[in-house]
Amino acid sequence: MHLPFLQKNRDCRPFRPPLAKSGAVPAFQRPVKRATLTFAIILSAAAVFAVTPRPMADLPIPMVNSKPLDLKQFRGKWVLMAVISQECPACIASIEILNRAQKDFGPRGLQVVGAVGDPNAQYSMGPFVQRYRPIFPLGYVNQDQIVRLGDFDKSAPHAYVPIFIFIDRKGVVRQQVSGNEPFFTNEEANLRAALTSLLTK
Repeated sequence: MHLPFLQKNRDCRPFRPPLAKSGAVPAFQRPVKRATLTFAIILSAAAVFAVTPRPMADLPIPMVNSKPLDLKQFRGKWVLMAVISQECPACIASIEILNRAQKDFGPRGLQVVGAVGDPNAQYSMGPFVQRYRPIFPLGYVNQDQIVRLGDFDKSAPHAYVPIFIFIDRKGVVRQQVSGNEPFFTNEEANLRAALTSLLTK
């Protein structure tokens, strides 16, 4: 299965897969602005109603230039798992927010891990990472893996990015938010408040 397209909301443009023809510029290489509303990854048979708390899915995250990343290696730390899209301006803006979170909360026991959910993301990850320079591990996932990571209900069709999954020191998902939720109207302040609270537990 693959992610067939990204649904546009009022302030977002339709998804166009990165073009391979000579002279074409992939969307992630063009200037972007923070979107008021986020894109939605359309996941056939997936919805945004995830149960918490729950054990984190035992699902290594594929990486481009190294072996898959096993989240169990971060036991003893809080993990913030972020699922994003290269075609989502809000997701791209989130990278800077996540970088600051890793820098500020890393010494207190946080590890940010990202995963790109676009079709064939492994082929465009190099330029994307080079441009936006995440300071946290950034891999890629397919549609089935997003459904497993987010524990999405299979009765409805949408999951909105960014998706933030907060995993405690024992590998239990304690909180999860998706891009259509009020959390993202003031993303950085809400993220920092959530981390400040969670990292004391």
